[in-house]
Amino acid sequence: MDIRLLKQFVAVYEEQSISRAAERNFVSQPALSNAIRHLEDELDCLLFNRSKKGVIPTREAEQLYPMAVRMIGELNKIPNLLKEQQTRQTLTLSIMPEVPHQYVADFLKSCEKVLDGDQLVLQHLHKKGDARLILNNMKNDDELFRPVWKEEYVFCVHQDHPLAAKKQIELEDLDKQAFIICPPCEAHTRTLGLLSQQGLTVDIIASVDSKDQVAMLLLANMGVSFLPVGMATQWPSLKIKPYTGPTDYRQVGLAWSSNRSIAPLLKKLLDHLP
Repeated sequence: MDIRLLKQFVAVYEEQSISRAAERNFVSQPALSNAIRHLEDELDCLLFNRSKKGVIPTREAEQLYPMAVRMIGELNKIPNLLKEQQTRQTLTLSIMPEVPHQYVADFLKSCEKVLDGDQLVLQHLHKKGDARLILNNMKNDDELFRPVWKEEYVFCVHQDHPLAAKKQIELEDLDKQAFIICPPCEAHTRTLGLLSQQGLTVDIIASVDSKDQVAMLLLANMGVSFLPVGMATQWPSLKIKPYTGPTDYRQVGLAWSSNRSIAPLLKKLLDHLP
């Protein structure tokens, strides 16, 4: 359907006069009359009853009018929408999969004020973006890093594990325990070192690559370990126990290349961060 016919119909409907509608549309009266007849033929219905005093909309015209106004309004928005898309900036963040969803959600909520209508693109860590949301020890030598939050490591056991019944875990309680380690983890490394200094040992039942895998084995009740508190609280069957030994924390933040110009939206976000 020709949008011009709808616009001319709306003009006639609102003016209830062919002559006034013709002036409004900068066309001749015969041309406008022909346009309305063409629309009536296309819709196979009468839209106006003609008389010497003007035109009177039919019931079909009453039904068509709000639809026509809505369609014209939507079409008129297109140029502005396309213009907004051309001027909209994009911030692309690559996010490591292990960070707790709630922590990421809180961070993204703070980004919303900075973006202010611009587009945010989230993608997997292996894809290149304006910045990476990662642990500080994952930063490359050619990257700069801005901390965003830190998470304490907590001692975790399955609810059915014997240590789950203890009110507090002492370093001695880990002697000969089945222990799950994640080699890059500071808390694991420090605990194993302290146990060794005191002549205590642990049975390393599994060595894994990620905290997600540590959590899987804890959920299977295959041993004990440390997890970042944001991860540990995601599963009700895992119990966080007070621990008297030294603990550590991990720091999560934004890393970006120092070898290329910083993206404008990323700079804006970094300036906004505390």
